[in-house]
Amino acid sequence: MFDRSFAQWFLTRVAPFKDVPSEKLAADRDAMRRQQEFNQNYHDFLNRAVLPAVGALVKILDHNGIVHRVSTWGNQLSLRVHLAWRWGELVILQSHEDCVTFDHHIITEGEKRGEDSTQDHSHIYDLRDPLPPSVATQELQFFLGRLAQDLIESEPDPELPPGEEPPP
Repeated sequence: MFDRSFAQWFLTRVAPFKDVPSEKLAADRDAMRRQQEFNQNYHDFLNRAVLPAVGALVKILDHNGIVHRVSTWGNQLSLRVHLAWRWGELVILQSHEDCVTFDHHIITEGEKRGEDSTQDHSHIYDLRDPLPPSVATQELQFFLGRLAQDLIESEPDPELPPGEEPPP
């Protein structure tokens, strides 16, 4: 509990400002109502699209013996796929201070075409309107596609002396 002397000190300074104009309270109530709408859009998108799509992907990964981990922390869902010499992670969250956006990051790390790198592919969707369920599947396929593309290294171009043409 608060110290009595601190509470008295606080109340003597705050009490003169306790009469909040009604228009300020109305704006605050309106902002909270809109926030709930955005939160509901995110909740619906997670439960109707993201979680079923991730569940289907986990079944495919399990069936094929691919090492992976799904975890949650706060308002984010993370799917990490581990391969022999690299990993990829998909992070889905409701972000920004206004919590109006659904943010999706794909993070891959390891030897990327001969160099150590971490790449973050970020896709942001506005939650003012409900998102269609197809977005979840599309983003999971994009994640898997990026992970698969980064595994293949193309043949290096041959070094040629200046002025010479490569053989046909």
